[in-house]
Amino acid sequence: MSVFPVKNKTVFLSSFGDNAFFLAKELIPYQPPLVIFLNQKRCKLDFSTINLKQKNIFQFESFKLKDTFLSVYHLATAKYVFIDNYVGVLSVIHFRKNVKCIQLWHAAGAVKKFGWSDPETSKRSNRAKSRFQKVYNCFHYIPVGSQQMADIFSESFHLGPKRFLYTGIPQTDFYYDAAATAQSLTLLEQKYPAIKGRKVILYAPTFRKDMLNRMTLHLKVEEVLNKLGEEFVLLIRSHPAVHEIEQLPDNPRVIMVSDYPCIHELLIASDFLITDYSSIPVEYSLLRKKMIFFAYDLDSYSQNHGLWTKNPSSFPGPVVKTTAEVIEHILDPHIDYAAIDQFSRRWNTYSQGKSTSQLIQAIYDEKDLTYK
Repeated sequence: MSVFPVKNKTVFLSSFGDNAFFLAKELIPYQPPLVIFLNQKRCKLDFSTINLKQKNIFQFESFKLKDTFLSVYHLATAKYVFIDNYVGVLSVIHFRKNVKCIQLWHAAGAVKKFGWSDPETSKRSNRAKSRFQKVYNCFHYIPVGSQQMADIFSESFHLGPKRFLYTGIPQTDFYYDAAATAQSLTLLEQKYPAIKGRKVILYAPTFRKDMLNRMTLHLKVEEVLNKLGEEFVLLIRSHPAVHEIEQLPDNPRVIMVSDYPCIHELLIASDFLITDYSSIPVEYSLLRKKMIFFAYDLDSYSQNHGLWTKNPSSFPGPVVKTTAEVIEHILDPHIDYAAIDQFSRRWNTYSQGKSTSQLIQAIYDEKDLTYK
């Protein structure tokens, strides 16, 4: 593709798409000449709703040969490239001068380790390790919401401080938009009528390497429903890497929401979050609601996956190992707001409602937002 010139166009290659969606919407006033969305299979967001003057949407890494060919062409000839995950194809792409590749990482914070910090990485072949670093070296800029996340990226990707933009994370802007949050709650109640007038619990466990195809829930769903009663409804959202989850009880108060495209809208509707080693609490802390960390396999998960911390005081809510403890804390009205606020300040330092516009200024207007 090197025979084709670089053009003034923007490409979003998305595995998750949340940050890309918010960024693309704010590009509308800029009227970019052309915006290309390259969506991987797990990306569920509908970019066709974004009212850009000129845009195209392709399925990347699919059996559609035309889409694959055009995806490679647009990646090779775009001036601005945004990605949100580890993208192996970057190991064989050589971006030309003045092209900017921005890593819009899909999480605002990190609990589990990744990249060079993942314990599994040391076991990989030298060829694989070389490929990993070639991909990481393609990240010209990485927007971050905190110095803590910049330090984690630096260790995980072996990149220096000049790569980081202290703009905050685009998808966190949603939590500062009262009209958008109110509208999303209305839409969710229309889609899931069972949540209206009830207390909503969102259970969002992260993936386990031994459960990527089919996940077994250790939370005893029927016990939760029986002990909490009709006042509560349970939403269950599996990690995007999990393709199937065990059979759940046939009860209108338990709803699978894995296919719902917008996690931020589910967080707005939830009164409680049950999770484990996910980064979701970083965003949820902006809402100052109760979080319970169901870490039934804390020691083994830390050994196999790697965690940045196992210290319970680092979690902005109780860390428990049994369903009975989960229920106990849901029924307990106490919320440790001081711990939640401290956690949020640590991770959301620069995510203050203007992250998307600040990132656009840094990338398109070349305003210096490094070295905060």
